[in-house]
Amino acid sequence: MKAKLADLKMFSIFAELNDRELELIEKHLKEVTYQKGSRFFEEKALATNLYMVIEGKVVIKMGNREVDYIEPREIFGWSAVTEPYTFTAAAWAAEDTRALVVQGEVLRDIFDKNNHIGYLVMKRVASVIARRLKVLRYRLSGAC
Repeated sequence: MKAKLADLKMFSIFAELNDRELELIEKHLKEVTYQKGSRFFEEKALATNLYMVIEGKVVIKMGNREVDYIEPREIFGWSAVTEPYTFTAAAWAAEDTRALVVQGEVLRDIFDKNNHIGYLVMKRVASVIARRLKVLRYRLSGAC
């Protein structure tokens, strides 16, 4: 099923982009489904794709430890757009999950050719990374 512009607009990392800018990304999206228990990617693997959850839930794991959960309207796999392009954790479908996926290399090329788009998206990606780091620190502190 081809992703729609409306699907892309659900994600905060694209909130500041206009329709023309979103269309540059939208034409490279594909929709994927993963059954509960399926792995999206493993820790330390080459990060090739950025994922955006439409339905379902994804668990992020470091080793055997669950460090975060990704729900609809959230992204994961941000390592595909940040050097050294290696996943810092593994991702598994905690429920049957439907997601949009785009190749990191394609996004990076769009960002290189359209610095404005790259800046707007990457500042939102930085916010996602900061939130995940805060959650990880909280979980590792034993406060949960």
